[in-house]
Amino acid sequence: MVASGALAGALVGISAPVSVAGPQVAADGGVLARFYAQQPAWQPCPADFPGTASSGHGSAPPSTAAPPTTAAGRFQCARLDVPRDYAHPERGTLRVQMVRLPATGPGKRLGSLVINPGGPGDSGVNYLMGNSDGFAHLGQRYDLVSFDPRGTGRTEPVSCGTGYTPAGGQGAAGLATDEQRINAACGRYSGALLPWLGTPDVARDMDVLRSAVGDRKLSYLGFSYGTRLGANYAHLFPRNAGRLVLDSVEDPTKNTWQTAVAQAGSFQRVLGDFAADCVRTSGCPLGTDAAGANRQLTDWYQKLTDHPISAQGTDVDGTTYVYALREALYSRDSWPSLRDALAQLRRGDATGILQLSGGGSGGSGTGRVGGRPARVPTEAMPAQDQLALRAISCRDTSERYGPADYPRAVRELTQASPLFGPDIAPTLLDCYGWPVPGDDSSREVAAHDAPPALLVATTRDPATPYEGAAHMARALGNSSVVLTYHGEGHAAYTSGNPCVRQKVDGYLLDGVLPVGGSGCR
Repeated sequence: MVASGALAGALVGISAPVSVAGPQVAADGGVLARFYAQQPAWQPCPADFPGTASSGHGSAPPSTAAPPTTAAGRFQCARLDVPRDYAHPERGTLRVQMVRLPATGPGKRLGSLVINPGGPGDSGVNYLMGNSDGFAHLGQRYDLVSFDPRGTGRTEPVSCGTGYTPAGGQGAAGLATDEQRINAACGRYSGALLPWLGTPDVARDMDVLRSAVGDRKLSYLGFSYGTRLGANYAHLFPRNAGRLVLDSVEDPTKNTWQTAVAQAGSFQRVLGDFAADCVRTSGCPLGTDAAGANRQLTDWYQKLTDHPISAQGTDVDGTTYVYALREALYSRDSWPSLRDALAQLRRGDATGILQLSGGGSGGSGTGRVGGRPARVPTEAMPAQDQLALRAISCRDTSERYGPADYPRAVRELTQASPLFGPDIAPTLLDCYGWPVPGDDSSREVAAHDAPPALLVATTRDPATPYEGAAHMARALGNSSVVLTYHGEGHAAYTSGNPCVRQKVDGYLLDGVLPVGGSGCR
């Protein structure tokens, strides 16, 4: 396992400079060459995109809309044609939506930096247009580029219609029936698309994108699910991989079930950190000792499950409460808001909990990167990003759990976390009755011929447990380096920690990898 020492350490190794001298065509030089030879027609983004000067929040769905940034008006958009099926490119194409923020200078331009916010299912276009200020230093020498992966956002979005009606059944059978109904609808509306949404297909799209923007090597910054995507790229295109940074690393050695159990336990640990911090704060609504605070958090879950509280016309139940906790744990900066919401809850007011939960939608927009498990809906068809998450996740695994597996899932997940486990357990039924088969090829990430990547891992990451980075480094097999951030939250680079930013920027801008085992606090 890669060491996680706290010392910043010396810097070693200068990677080859990023080459921007013309695109590299497909390795076979044959049937895919026309895709690799594309030159995108960059134009100002349409007025209804979230980061354009005249649009404000634009017309994107609420769960994916992003606020304008100081770069508003400078974004450029283009479409990229890619094969629906790379084995048979003659059988149709998809049009990938891309966005670019040209490098501002000063300094020599290094090419394009492709950014993926995770999910899967999140819009890379909306994320970059809403959060480009956080990458401004990198944007001096890189064109900042993102895209909506196939099935998401504005790239052939998965649709499952609007006619879903919950079965209303109880227990495992009722949940499984609801999932079957959703999945059957997805098959009816998007059946021709679903076989081609796997992460390896998106990685192939990224290689076409790399050539289209004129780079010989891909420079990449991926968060959460984006780390799996980046690792797949290194596996499939090791000689085209350049400076890859994988932040909040998914564990390629765990299957869906194991990932759910590990994530439940990790959220519980970080909630314990919050509780311990709260009781040291004057006026903590959880009391004055950590053990009592954790009991209070669980008691509220049980009470809201049995007797929801109305807030803003919405019943705030145990599931909404857990979502509020989970959303707040993605960043330590949200802990004060969670303390305030819990103080309100103690007074019988669930408004703060509802707001933290994303209004009950389970999403917080593009302000934070992915990693959330899908939520089982009770009243309506899931939002498009959740449908895309489901479609990509089910394509990326051969696992198909059903009602017979559900009791064991509840037991194991509840043992891992009495609060988060019961809410995560239903997600293991998401692929029950999914209309197309899945496979496990996205977990094959060996990339011995690729240059070392920089893997960034947070010790108290609630969504992607810390040890996943060491497992990914071993699986890549190319001397990739783990940088440890000793802190709480998901996505270390966007936490604003100066040490993390310095080391990531040093690698992306200058090609300098930190010493293995380096750490930041």
